[in-house]
Amino acid sequence: MDLPLQGVRVLEVGGGIPAAFAGRWLAGFGADVVRTEGSGAVPLTDDEVVYLLPGKRRIDVESTELRQLALEADIVVEDRAPGSLASLGCAPEDLRRDRPPLVVVSVTPFGQTGPYAQYQATNAVSFAMGGIMSLTGDISRAPLLTGGSQAQYLGGLNAASAAMVAYFGALVHGEGDWVDISLQECAAGMLELYCAGTSYGEPVQLRMGNHIRAVWGIYPCKDGWAGVFCLERQIPALFALLDDPDLDDQRFRDPLQRVEHDEELIPKLYVFFAEKTMAEVLELGPANKVPLGVAVRPGDLLASAGLAERGFFDAVATPGGVAHVPGRPFPGYGWRVGELSAPGADTASVLDEWSAVAR
Repeated sequence: MDLPLQGVRVLEVGGGIPAAFAGRWLAGFGADVVRTEGSGAVPLTDDEVVYLLPGKRRIDVESTELRQLALEADIVVEDRAPGSLASLGCAPEDLRRDRPPLVVVSVTPFGQTGPYAQYQATNAVSFAMGGIMSLTGDISRAPLLTGGSQAQYLGGLNAASAAMVAYFGALVHGEGDWVDISLQECAAGMLELYCAGTSYGEPVQLRMGNHIRAVWGIYPCKDGWAGVFCLERQIPALFALLDDPDLDDQRFRDPLQRVEHDEELIPKLYVFFAEKTMAEVLELGPANKVPLGVAVRPGDLLASAGLAERGFFDAVATPGGVAHVPGRPFPGYGWRVGELSAPGADTASVLDEWSAVAR
């Protein structure tokens, strides 16, 4: 199967997770992604290297060579501090003046301009400043940070999407762009109805713990945690599964009254899940057409027959053996895994190939 980005050249000026994740997507869809590291890059963990760097060529070059490569690229993706590219002789404005179709995507904590532009930020800071942490945790306790580096991966996801849109736009119009992506804005974009509600004058939503409401929450079960996530049309099936005569009452059947009596309904969900194992929950959900789920561990995901059937995981060869990492974002398009190169291993070949092609 042809790869949608085959023949596209991407220069990834490595800084941290956002640029690396964006480059991973572009490489997976067939682009020739060249990653330059060196000073200014945030060291990736071994797990992050195995997940984010397969399929890329890795180089170590001086600033003069970096500029030459940038002018041979179709897309440049970077996530260093504002002004860092300019200090390397690769100011986006200058690059685009010399090569108008070039697309430059910059990911920073707070954008290229504004009062916070020069501030540094960890994933936790970006998560908090984007507003998501205001919704996680119990109102009586401190806010909670969700697992992983979600704010940084959101930045990489948005960077990859923006790069592809701008690149295909350049093919049509002959003009590239410099895309300025803020991790704070990426996190804020995940607030869904809470951000929209506040903009329309609704009160700021407070943290709600494990339950948005009784029929949309997470509960402990016999061997872990399980959840129910019902829309209104699925409530009758849930109540039939709970098999509790108390639920055949107007205060629960009527949506408006149910909200007022939510505290009466929550204990019934606690009792239901406390008597079930995670395996039983997963079996009961589809059998009764009720949206139930469980909180699984990484090992459980690797053993998932459904994920394996969809080709969710890529097999990456490493010095320690084969590692299985999340792969294609959706089926139906070609996807390339590629090999994991050593730092600087591809410098000579990239300089030779990219500089030899006349544009």
